[in-house]
Amino acid sequence: MFGRFVGLDLGFDTIKICLISRGLRDTKLIQKIQLKTPSTREQLSGNINELFIDNLLPKRDMASSLPNNPVSIRVLNFPFSDPSKIDQVYEFELENISPFNLSDKIHGYHIIKRGEGSEAIVCMFQREDMINQLDVYQACGVDPKVVTYGPLAYSALNSFIYEDRPLVLVDIGASKMCFTLFDEDGVRRIRSSSKAGKFITENISRICGTSYEDAESRKLEGFSNSDNQVIKEAFSPVLEEIKRTIQFFELELKKEIKTILLSGGTAHMPGINDFISGELKKDVRRLYISDLGQEDSLLFADSYALALYGSTLTRGSMNLRKGDFKYTGKDEELKRAFLIPALLFSLLIVFLFYYVGARYFQKREDVGKLEAQTRMAVMEMFPNVKVIPKPVAFMESEVGKLKEKLKLIEEIRGGPTPLDVLREISRSIPTGTQLSVDEINFVDNNTVKMRGKCDSYDGVARIEKALSDSGLFKQVLRDSTDTAVNNAIKFQLTLLVK
Repeated sequence: MFGRFVGLDLGFDTIKICLISRGLRDTKLIQKIQLKTPSTREQLSGNINELFIDNLLPKRDMASSLPNNPVSIRVLNFPFSDPSKIDQVYEFELENISPFNLSDKIHGYHIIKRGEGSEAIVCMFQREDMINQLDVYQACGVDPKVVTYGPLAYSALNSFIYEDRPLVLVDIGASKMCFTLFDEDGVRRIRSSSKAGKFITENISRICGTSYEDAESRKLEGFSNSDNQVIKEAFSPVLEEIKRTIQFFELELKKEIKTILLSGGTAHMPGINDFISGELKKDVRRLYISDLGQEDSLLFADSYALALYGSTLTRGSMNLRKGDFKYTGKDEELKRAFLIPALLFSLLIVFLFYYVGARYFQKREDVGKLEAQTRMAVMEMFPNVKVIPKPVAFMESEVGKLKEKLKLIEEIRGGPTPLDVLREISRSIPTGTQLSVDEINFVDNNTVKMRGKCDSYDGVARIEKALSDSGLFKQVLRDSTDTAVNNAIKFQLTLLVK
């Protein structure tokens, strides 16, 4: 879908919004907005409506997710992947395996292609969840075109995740913890739990006998304060939920999962990476999305994924706005995206006809003189050519031949090859630096991602400076640094080739 599109994350504590602009060739992040969730529905309606008006956000071209967990998540297998064929048999297959009455629920599916066949991840919700959510949107003056399930929307972030697969993305929000399993092809399985940030704070409040606000402040101290035991005890049920989910995913894959990515507000807790890594013996990292930056990758990942997922929605994607809840609005942003270029083109045609008509009679008498002058000039430049019936066409042909030769020369000249880049990286590493390179990824002709480990932050800085001074790279960007096992420093650099 072309034009602007909004991803709206209505959280328990905060509301996050990402506005993107999708064109023919690329997609850009335009705006990020965060505000505290109001305590009353009236305040929520007023704040959201005012926010959309003040920032000129589209009120219909947007995607959101249901806040409650589904009552059922199932996987249906089909020997084909055509959505039109799946639609014909989908509900029949679901009735055979579901203990619920489908008429009392709302459900949808997300297709995962598997060779010639496919898997459909089916999520089922209470109809009241959808009714209540749409009532909230209507009170806010917005009408989302797409309502889906958050963990599935993370499939839109597949191209931003460079870590080795399989891995699990764990989003720990205030009221919900979502799990998304990625394999080599993208999203494979999903799950969610109500054991999340609010649950941890309530545990701390119960253990310490303090207020919810004091418990929240203590939680923000993380695992690096003097009273780690309280935090660990309060976090223990969440850790057990993560552990059991990963074991379930490993049984599905029949393969070990070595990497966990964290996102959500709770992922900001100091020391949470090392704590989970030590308990589960996994490589635990914070999610990083280059378009959002290091800190905002944790907070805005959900809303950004919703914006991307909703703006590229296909028949194989999950959109719960169907049946009684079908979206009936207009594609305002799509209309706007094509209306302005169409108007400009029409005006251009009008001015062009006016200009040509006005100039035609004025210039007609000069045509003969120009043709004669052109013929003389061409005869002087090409004295060996005896007959040139059409001088202009002859010159255009000669210019075309020269352009082809120039293009051939440019292609031969070329730019740095991947081998040149690897050689320059190896040559530039300072002597004595303890470095191990885990991955060098050529994203495109001008962008290289380098990930590895070093003995110190100073070593990373020396590597970064050496590569910047090498002369092959016009810019060297440090995407992230973090502490790994044995006090090694994990880092990721982006190298922009000249």
